[in-house]
Amino acid sequence: MPELDDADHGVMRFVTDVWPLLALGVIGALLVRACTPAHPTQPVAAVAAPFDVPEAVRVGNWRARAALEALTPDADAARVLEALNLPVIDFAPGSAVLPEAAEPVLTRMAALIAARPPTERYEISGHTDGAASPLADLELSRRRAQAVADFLVNQGVPSERVLAHGMGDAQPVASDTTDEARFRNRRLVFALLP
Repeated sequence: MPELDDADHGVMRFVTDVWPLLALGVIGALLVRACTPAHPTQPVAAVAAPFDVPEAVRVGNWRARAALEALTPDADAARVLEALNLPVIDFAPGSAVLPEAAEPVLTRMAALIAARPPTERYEISGHTDGAASPLADLELSRRRAQAVADFLVNQGVPSERVLAHGMGDAQPVASDTTDEARFRNRRLVFALLP
């Protein structure tokens, strides 16, 4: 075989070493271009999952029961109030009928309050989400707080130790712009009376 000069050696090296890499790069670029849309698409707006009220109630009451059961008879009033304010009672819209699912946590609350010193008196303030008129919300919040107070009394808490009070939608904790915010505004708040 005849010897190749340097020029022929360079051409041969291009054909054997470089050309396949260049061809592979061109083919790859063409494949990428073929798979890319010609016009950029508009970004898809992220849609938040709808707020899951039953799950929020379940988790909230699981935490509340754990906190209530962890209290000892000598717990200070601040810890007791913190635990009393954890339960989530999900009344039906426009209703003051206690949901059956709330009974276990309310029963535990009643036992806790009954075991506390008899000088401790509690105010139960009901709050709504502003879905109705202010007057209707005020009355609904009062009836809901009274339903809880009545349940506690039926479980053995002396009636003079609990006072129900309706606040309506006057003291929201969140804006009423989302389902979660409205859920947070529908609440009961326990406070110690002087």
